[in-house]
Amino acid sequence: MGQFLEYIKMALDNIRSNKGRSFLTMLGIIIGISSVVTIVSIGNGLKNDVVDAANEQTNTVTVQANTEEVTDTQIITGDDIAYLETAMGDSIESITVSSMYAGKCTTRKGTFDAYVTMTTSDYEHAQYTSPLVKGSYFTDMDLAGGNPVCVIDELTALYLFGNTNVVGMSFELAIDSGIKEVMIAGIRETSDDMLEVEQTYQAMGLGETISIEVPYTLAESFGTPIEGFSSVSITARDTESAGRVASSAVKLLNSRHQDLGDNPFMQQKPMNLSDMLGAVMDGVTAFVALVAAISLVVGGIGVMNIMLVSVTERTREIGIRKALGARTGSIIAQFLCESAIISGMGGVIGILFGGGLTALISVLEIGGIHASLSLPAVIIATLFSCGVGIIFGIYPARKAARLSPIEALRRI
Repeated sequence: MGQFLEYIKMALDNIRSNKGRSFLTMLGIIIGISSVVTIVSIGNGLKNDVVDAANEQTNTVTVQANTEEVTDTQIITGDDIAYLETAMGDSIESITVSSMYAGKCTTRKGTFDAYVTMTTSDYEHAQYTSPLVKGSYFTDMDLAGGNPVCVIDELTALYLFGNTNVVGMSFELAIDSGIKEVMIAGIRETSDDMLEVEQTYQAMGLGETISIEVPYTLAESFGTPIEGFSSVSITARDTESAGRVASSAVKLLNSRHQDLGDNPFMQQKPMNLSDMLGAVMDGVTAFVALVAAISLVVGGIGVMNIMLVSVTERTREIGIRKALGARTGSIIAQFLCESAIISGMGGVIGILFGGGLTALISVLEIGGIHASLSLPAVIIATLFSCGVGIIFGIYPARKAARLSPIEALRRI
């Protein structure tokens, strides 16, 4: 132990006597370690933000037809929806079904291709839909009567009429061979995501995105009545009760359709988006960190070069020590200790610099990033920096240890 402490003392003395050279040697390690710590911290922050966003609105569950039990999946009827609303009562916020149709709408500005969503009045509060900014959503009475009313978004209003003050106005909607005059009951806000999609469509020359929501019972007026749906989305009162709500809905629907089999319905297994996105972010972070870690290799080569120079400069010292009986292992340990200390000090400075940069990014929220310092990354960076010193110090240390005392003294 005393001999090891002596090696450390000798290494520190040599580092102090060559401060400038030692710092330049550490610089590659400092840059590499600080880059890895900062990148991993930013990656953790982005992952947390993405996963949190993916986990939003998890109180909505979907029950669908079990394709292993039934061949015709359009088996959820309007009566089923009404029954679920009554049976599940206060445990749910909304029940939504929908079916997409392609149509055309005509105003004085021309005829436009449209995406028509045939749905229920609860679709007003469906997942990922933007809020109403004008007018109101169509009602259960509109649904029951198949009234020709609709809801559009602000962007659609601008395309169809040139302005958004269009509540109460009508336009011609055609689906298949049927044509109907529909009145605008409400206007949704156009979400930022929708604007981005629209800009992409425009850049690709795909034309305008016209989105219209109407009562599904209106489909009969176009000669295409909707007999049933393949799935139903149910929004529970809270996230904790979502699983119970889904199980209850499956049991209720199975009991109403016993003629179709034992289990004609099942809960749709949601794609674990948060886990998937988390894995993707981990992969991206690891790749970028690996690229940044290349600078550690460069820094290690710098350590090796400086240690080789140190061996050359200290040939006389090595020769005298060997002449006095120093063993090969002692010479190797001395130089390995010095290279490890240089790399370790560079690693500590790099960790402190990377941690400070992470804190600064997090406080200032640069680019909206909430960086999160990773303790495993700090530990790995510390061990790696010391490992770099040992690995790249082996060759210079072995070269010093192999010097013949006579040859070493002769070179002076």
